[in-house]
Amino acid sequence: MPVRRLKTCLRVEEGMTLIELLIAMAVMSIGIAALVAGFSSGIVSINRARTTSTAGTLADQQMELYRQASFTSLPTALQGPTTPTGPDGQTYWMQVDGAWTCALGTHSPGPPGTPGSCSGTPASRPVKVLTITVRAGSASAKLLFTETATFDSSTG
Repeated sequence: MPVRRLKTCLRVEEGMTLIELLIAMAVMSIGIAALVAGFSSGIVSINRARTTSTAGTLADQQMELYRQASFTSLPTALQGPTTPTGPDGQTYWMQVDGAWTCALGTHSPGPPGTPGSCSGTPASRPVKVLTITVRAGSASAKLLFTETATFDSSTG
């Protein structure tokens, strides 16, 4: 009798059936698909971060040029766009907008080419605000980076 029992046990555990194999393959393919989706979304995120970082670097470089310039040479109106090429080889669309404003109070514009005046308590003097906008290639493309800085005549 013990020999018969051993043969019965061996027949029961002969191997996987076709249905079990199909289920195992389906579960494995779902896992692999999830891994591939994770990798591809990671690549998209890295490319987006690279483009945004390059746009920020271009804006920083331009703002540093303005920080080194004299106060009187800073623009006070919307400048024509430029299309610099980043170190990644892509072309970016960059525009500088300069305007007069007041640190405190309300700004009243003066004649063209003059700073105007500030009203309010306490009174302040007009300052220049420069905003650099960087987009991906054209004026209508995705906004990548914006940088704003305020310049006062007393600091240079």
